[in-house]
Amino acid sequence: MITVEEAVELIKKNMPVWRETEASLENLSALTTAEPLIADRDYPPLPRVMMDGIAVSYEVFQTGKRSFPVAGICPAGNPQGTLTDHLTCLEVMTGAPLPVGADLVIQYEHIKIENGVANIVVEQERAILESVHRQGSDCKAGDILLQKGEILNGPHWGIAASLGFSKIKIGSLPRINIISTGDELVPVDSTPMAHQIRRSNAYALKASLKLFGYDDVEMSHLLDNETAIEKHYEENAPKFDLMIYSGGVSKGKFDYLPSVWKKMGAVEIFHGVSQRPGKPLWFGLDSKQKTAILGLPGNPVSSLVCLHRYFLSTKTVYAKLEEEIVFKNALTFFVPVKITSHKDGTLTAMPLKIQNSGEFSALAGSDGILELPKDQSVFPQGEAFLFHSWGQQ
Repeated sequence: MITVEEAVELIKKNMPVWRETEASLENLSALTTAEPLIADRDYPPLPRVMMDGIAVSYEVFQTGKRSFPVAGICPAGNPQGTLTDHLTCLEVMTGAPLPVGADLVIQYEHIKIENGVANIVVEQERAILESVHRQGSDCKAGDILLQKGEILNGPHWGIAASLGFSKIKIGSLPRINIISTGDELVPVDSTPMAHQIRRSNAYALKASLKLFGYDDVEMSHLLDNETAIEKHYEENAPKFDLMIYSGGVSKGKFDYLPSVWKKMGAVEIFHGVSQRPGKPLWFGLDSKQKTAILGLPGNPVSSLVCLHRYFLSTKTVYAKLEEEIVFKNALTFFVPVKITSHKDGTLTAMPLKIQNSGEFSALAGSDGILELPKDQSVFPQGEAFLFHSWGQQ
């Protein structure tokens, strides 16, 4: 079996690049940019006043002059004004362009205006261009403000709007079909018999995908019938970019999926990862249909662990163990944990007791999973390990 790290790289290398599309300011979401956002001009494009007050000549101020007749006013939103007489001043408002001929702003709190003359009443050392947002100090025309491949958040959309991007090219999110499998699964609103369970897995997977911005998600269910599985695949592979199966990928007599995928033309990239839970994980591609296939184990914890570790987890976050764990199998061990954030900036992870990977209820108090490497058997309290959150971090 391959390692977790090898599986991550194989998925990253072989996952199809889905078609690009556009997102607009009318449809804001956490999508991935397919183009850099480049400044169309200097920001700010002119020196900008940062405080309400008066604009004067710094050279004249340095001579000791402290009284300046007010020659006019420059509100924000008006074109740049001009201080023609350097022995006078212009009243300026926050956000207004700094008048030509002025290079010092003194806030209203430091002056007193009487009979049309602004008198500086607070004496302190002042610097040229004080309280001025200098032209191009944020960025210059042509600067890249956001690289291709960034996941758009609130500040990113604000940057896009300020640069004039009403639409942004994005990497399209895949059309996803979640397919639960198994004769023992019944609808959620039914009353299961003793040998049956409700179809909870697919909803947990769908909710996880939606929390990470994947909105185009449909669900299907298949009985353990080879002919029905083949028919469903034949009808749906052309419609979806990614098909995520839950169950049917292990070595049981009714685990038909790997052989069906092969029969239908999909190529196996790997089957089996040295991890617990989630050892039977399967990944492959149907190049003809341009469809990726992710075969998750059917146990609830296993399926969620694999979905988050191999498809949803994009950020590197570490948390320190709150208590020692001993795990002597040579497997990467994923442990559900409760996370606590501390004032010193650290995250700590309290392992939660879980009997097996079919125990969905044990995840109720968890925030995600801690990844414990396979080349270690004792994981001391206070040591930091990779943390994968159930939601966006």
